Amino acid sequence: MTVIGTVLPFIILLFILAFVFLTIFFGKKYTGAKLTKLLLGTYFMILAVAVIVYYCLPKSTIDTAESPDLSFEQIHQAIEQETFENVEAIKEKERWNIPFDQANLNIQYLDNINMYTIFDRKENDDQTIEIIYYVANTQFNGYDFYDEIPTPTFSIQGNSLIANPAMEHEVKLHSFHNDFVISQFRGGGITDEFDRRFNGEKPLNYDFLIIRVPKNLELTGSEFVNFLGEQ
Repeated sequence: MTVIGTVLPFIILLFILAFVFLTIFFGKKYTGAKLTKLLLGTYFMILAVAVIVYYCLPKSTIDTAESPDLSFEQIHQAIEQETFENVEAIKEKERWNIPFDQANLNIQYLDNINMYTIFDRKENDDQTIEIIYYVANTQFNGYDFYDEIPTPTFSIQGNSLIANPAMEHEVKLHSFHNDFVISQFRGGGITDEFDRRFNGEKPLNYDFLIIRVPKNLELTGSEFVNFLGEQ
């Protein structure tokens, strides 16, 4: 955000306080036509400053280049073709390496996170379960909220993989637009809200898991286990 965008609210507040002070202070001395002239003069002074501010505000305060959003079909196609690591809109958010030396792994508790999950068998038995959390389409109107996205948690209890969903987290994006100072003549609000976007074809913040398991590890607890290359 620019400097003027930072100090602008304080400037507006200062003029409002000055207007109230002048009204109270001079209201006792001026009545009728004189008071009306005083109020009109103060109003036009504030309006003149507002017009100057209008032309000083930038067209946009966000200059970040935005990567194109992907559709459900494009995301799943990238997963099936194992090219998702090379797609700009798909990013790795977190990675876990969990030691596991048993012969079978119960994955029924993955249902707790209600997330698209796909497995991948390693070429060796390294006794390590590798869980990778990916997110797609994290940019909106030039702002990348990747850092604000919370992550689920994973642990091993016995021979079960325990998954806990991420804590609910709400992000609201607002943007100043440079015509709010004259909105009294045209209507409209002060800010644009960006937190109500819904696009069924190109989902915002779509996430999925890739779980890499040792070559001979048996998976139990679910009838539907998808592996990379077997879709």
